[in-house]
Amino acid sequence: MKSHGVEFTITTKNFEAIEPSDFSWTTDFTFSYVKTEISKLVSRSRVIDLVPGNGFALEGYPHRAIFSIPFVGLNAHGIPQVINEDGEVTTSKINFQEFEKLGFLKYEGPVDPSFTGGFGNNFGWKGFHLNVFLTYAFGNKLRLAPDFSYAYSDLSALPKEIKNRWAVPGDEAYTDIPAIASRRQVYADPYIGRAYSAYNYSTARIAKGDFIRLKEVSLTYDLPMSFIKHL
Repeated sequence: MKSHGVEFTITTKNFEAIEPSDFSWTTDFTFSYVKTEISKLVSRSRVIDLVPGNGFALEGYPHRAIFSIPFVGLNAHGIPQVINEDGEVTTSKINFQEFEKLGFLKYEGPVDPSFTGGFGNNFGWKGFHLNVFLTYAFGNKLRLAPDFSYAYSDLSALPKEIKNRWAVPGDEAYTDIPAIASRRQVYADPYIGRAYSAYNYSTARIAKGDFIRLKEVSLTYDLPMSFIKHL
């Protein structure tokens, strides 16, 4: 595996207190970037290894890469359609154990962020100290929860998107949320579950992992020496 990156920290004194009661303000900014690439891989990678959200290795890509099955919309009955390993548009004719024909998968990105860091500010005034610290990460992709199925029970926790599912013919033009399969559809295609599994691991169920998060806020006060010496 080849790997390279950079990391640096910048600290600035925006206002420096001359007396303890004066206003002070310092800033800390950290930044890191890392890139990895699998240059040689002896083991085989299957479709089912590459599409979940935990990431997997494939030669020429980051050490934890995520791929997706191409989603091409719902059919006239609300069943998900994807492109399989043979380049065909299908609902259930897909081989999750395929390890040779992997070119049909879409590379989404690394699971681990390429850019990470933090941004902190410390303010001081008359014994009070306010610390505000933010963290950030960019450049990674996430697999959304594989919540969709051709059938649900009374014990199933349904995803909120189910309210926008395909319900009547023509809905395939307005939504990409599949229908709940009817009993007739299940009898007609005993492998219909593969269509929903493929949908869960498709390009329709991927999201950016970028975030800026308020990590910490703290306010402290230093007791004056005139008070402490009596303790």
